[in-house]
Amino acid sequence: MKDTNKYLYIIFSVLGFIFLRSSWGKITGGSFVDTLAGTLGKFASKNPYPFYKDFLENIAIPNSTIFGTLTMWGEFFAGGAILAASLYLLLKPGKKLMYLLLMAGLLVGAFLNAIFWFASAWTSPSTDGLNLVMFATQVIGLCFIRQLLIGKKRNG
Repeated sequence: MKDTNKYLYIIFSVLGFIFLRSSWGKITGGSFVDTLAGTLGKFASKNPYPFYKDFLENIAIPNSTIFGTLTMWGEFFAGGAILAASLYLLLKPGKKLMYLLLMAGLLVGAFLNAIFWFASAWTSPSTDGLNLVMFATQVIGLCFIRQLLIGKKRNG
């Protein structure tokens, strides 16, 4: 295995852990879904993106229970998929199923980071920066895994 791959899998593992940690707090805390409408209301109050403010006010807030449940379990899936696949690939590279699992986790994670960025990036530079770093890491990961899979396909 190339050293670069090893370091990327370590970075992806940390990313997966971040998602798992975040989702676990939401799942075990018990109040995330119940309080999400209020949080989304704050995000909508001064949101600089008119299309997203409209989405928050007319779709997300009225359906906050569904959105909260999907977010909580989406984070759990993204974190579990990214962490499990990355750790497996660190030990035993080349398993196509693990590349696909990693891609699925990265894709779900990128989607979650993008929607959270549109909702809350305006609230602070750290929220803006962290979400952009996580999103960029996920997109780079998707490109990296795609290239690995294309290389494997060409080589047999």
